[in-house]
Amino acid sequence: MAKPRIAIIGAGSSGLTALKQCLADDLDPICFEQTSCVGGLWNFVEVNDENKDPNPSTYKSLIINTSKEMMTFSDFPLPPEWPTYLHNSLVAKYFNMYADHFKLWPYIKFRTTVVNVSYLPDHRWKVKYITCEDKDQTEDNPKNEHEEIFDYVIVCNGHHRKHRWPKYKGMDKFKGEQTHSHFYRRAAPFENKRVVVVGVGNSGLDIAVELSHVASQVYLCVRRGTLPWIMPRLIDGKAIDQLRSRFSDTFLPKSSTSVITKRIVQIVGPHPPSLQPTTPLFTHHPTVKSDFFERLSTGTIIVTKNILELMSDETKSIKFVDGSIVENIDAVIYATGYHIDFPFLDREIINGGPEIEQEFEDEYKENLTWMYKMIFPPNYRNIAFIGLFQPIGAIFPITELQSRYVTSLIKGLINPLPSPQDMNIAIRNYHKKNRNQYYLSARHTMELDYYEYLDKISQELGCYPYSLEILKKFGFNMWKLVMFGVRTPIQYRLIGRQSWEGAKDAIMAYNKINPIQH
Repeated sequence: MAKPRIAIIGAGSSGLTALKQCLADDLDPICFEQTSCVGGLWNFVEVNDENKDPNPSTYKSLIINTSKEMMTFSDFPLPPEWPTYLHNSLVAKYFNMYADHFKLWPYIKFRTTVVNVSYLPDHRWKVKYITCEDKDQTEDNPKNEHEEIFDYVIVCNGHHRKHRWPKYKGMDKFKGEQTHSHFYRRAAPFENKRVVVVGVGNSGLDIAVELSHVASQVYLCVRRGTLPWIMPRLIDGKAIDQLRSRFSDTFLPKSSTSVITKRIVQIVGPHPPSLQPTTPLFTHHPTVKSDFFERLSTGTIIVTKNILELMSDETKSIKFVDGSIVENIDAVIYATGYHIDFPFLDREIINGGPEIEQEFEDEYKENLTWMYKMIFPPNYRNIAFIGLFQPIGAIFPITELQSRYVTSLIKGLINPLPSPQDMNIAIRNYHKKNRNQYYLSARHTMELDYYEYLDKISQELGCYPYSLEILKKFGFNMWKLVMFGVRTPIQYRLIGRQSWEGAKDAIMAYNKINPIQH
């Protein structure tokens, strides 16, 4: 019997682990990658005349906001000696190491753009694509498209491609420079300039703080009127994403969140009273930036309300909703996120169609996804989306476990998907819960909790580290690390199908215990 043919679109973090998992489960995958390298948006690429809109959007100084112990793939640990928080160049290096280790290179078609994916009457998928050589064809043959038929499609090209621009009065006539954070690479071009940064997510604060060291003045525009909760990378010397253990999540009361909130305020400093968050911690996507309040205290960053209008006169003025005006603005940087966009697919596959969309407000449905387990469109059982979510926590381990789930499903090793009706009920319940927890925003349409999601998926896969099983197989010391130690995703390789014999030692190393002495 022929192996199922799998088309994987994208060779970033999601595509690489999907490809690796397809090979591990003896499937027949091909991975289509638009650029000439793996790693997706973690590759630094300059913006220039030859590359005016590069696919990666990484700026030179970018450091990831999740610790290496929590973001590692489960059977290929990030080196323990590497820094806790990695510069983008090390993240990109890790993905190349991963591709080397699992021998993924022969299965990737580089410099290949997928232009259309269509569902066939026989329930397979037709994938049309163009290679780099095809793009250079003469006018006599401008679209030399290739076609291949696949049994399954796994979409892994992410949701950070189509930049979202706000709509302000006067944008089309403003005399200063306007750009999106997607195109920002370094602070030098803004030296001695007056800059407005719009948006207070991780990119907005990163860029504002970096610019505050060289610009003559940085204004940070908060569109919702207040700052978000701003978190440090470390609390009392410990990575912030390592504070929760299995024991604390199981046995400590939810009120412990208030303790964490107080400690965060002690470390990063209090918000200015007029900009104090109006929602509790963990009711919106967190922003991690330890030194923001320090720059705020120096006056090099001034926080403003939302923009009302960009003036068209020579003063290059911007008026805000509270009536205040700033003049001589050289540049505006919109750190306002991205639209979910898969131009090669029918949009109804992503958002469930017009009937589903009309249930939601305009802002929410702008980035609506309608996926069972954040992976499967209910009406198409042989296409999966890996990495189409916004986690509170690291993305890479989630994409890996999603990939394990998808290939286990293809192989018939786990329960099949429920009916479309039952999947729709589950999806609707997810959005109801999501909307009750997070404030209304396009960025919150696909939010999920790292720990909760991983544990649920791993239970269905049979690789959840149940306490009794860990105790029986590995003894008390490993049980103690699993319950009280760093909650690394390597725990999902201790038991079950495709467990990894190196998992125990890797977990000990991440908990700073020498495996040789134990």
